Amino acid sequence: MGLLENLSSDSLMKIRKPVLLLGVGGVGSRLASRIAKELRCSCSIVTDDEMCETGGYPTVLINTESWVNPSGRKLRFYAQASVDKIKSLVTGYNTVLIIGNLAGKAGIALCPTICNIIKNHRLFASNQTSDGASSKSDSQQQLTATANIDVISFVIMPFKFEKGRIFDAGISLRRIRESAGAVVVIDNDALLDNNPDLTISQCYDLTNQAIFDTISSLYQTEFNGDLNLLGIGRPDRDSVSSSAMDSLAMLLDSADADSVRRTLVYVMGGDRISVGAMDRLVNTVQTIFRKDNLSDVNLMMSSPGYVSVNLIASVIARTKFDSYDPLSEIIPSKNNLDWDDLDCSPEFSLDIRSIE
Repeated sequence: MGLLENLSSDSLMKIRKPVLLLGVGGVGSRLASRIAKELRCSCSIVTDDEMCETGGYPTVLINTESWVNPSGRKLRFYAQASVDKIKSLVTGYNTVLIIGNLAGKAGIALCPTICNIIKNHRLFASNQTSDGASSKSDSQQQLTATANIDVISFVIMPFKFEKGRIFDAGISLRRIRESAGAVVVIDNDALLDNNPDLTISQCYDLTNQAIFDTISSLYQTEFNGDLNLLGIGRPDRDSVSSSAMDSLAMLLDSADADSVRRTLVYVMGGDRISVGAMDRLVNTVQTIFRKDNLSDVNLMMSSPGYVSVNLIASVIARTKFDSYDPLSEIIPSKNNLDWDDLDCSPEFSLDIRSIE
């Protein structure tokens, strides 16, 4: 069964406690630390940067030995030495929320690696559980818990002018989708296209705040376990409808409206909005998308003094991110002999004398 067939399965995911926020790289680490402190949940960090802000949380530092600025593939190779440490970070949790930036080298290299490690760890635990189903030991119970880990990845895609990162980001996203239970994609490029007056710093601030608000509200709802696009509404608009139009424009920049199966409307500062305005907002969303599309509204009653609307749309067809990896449209995964193994650059020490 192909990826698109898998995406068409009707599955809903709900966050189950205990929850682990797993920040990857610099951006992911800062976001995970901030969210964990606000929500008072567990947090861990995986990074290759010794100067990374970890917030005092458990950290797996990828040792790149003598390399000062290793490539993503080289970084992925060195991450293999930390597989057991990463497994120990996620053991004992029912839900792991991974936050990473696919516009950065660490996110591109480590996010698919971590998702793949958890997937293999989960499959191993599932097999061990089925082989020893009658055992009630602590180790058997731990294996049972590991086999049921849900992985939800929040990833940030690069701007289109970051041409050197688009191809690798597309491949990483494709691998994450195959290993994680659900993926929430935030497209920086779509945000900038629909808000050309924003600075890069303002784009980052909006993206970070949207991830924070969305993860905070995920405790109150459920969403589709497939590919989800996050549309961001600006909090400085003069009305809730204007903020909603920002979110819709961002979504439609990345996918076609007919491909959206389910929409979640996140209204931050919902206690400041009239019931009539909320009704018009939902009707607008249902009109734009298919008639049989299920649209849910989730109100965030507490907010830091602003009103904004974010949309999460579950997509069942191809998006613009598939074009980031043009080879995938020509050569399917099943025809890649080494697709199951993440590409990396091993370190070889060859004793070859110079003949010059």
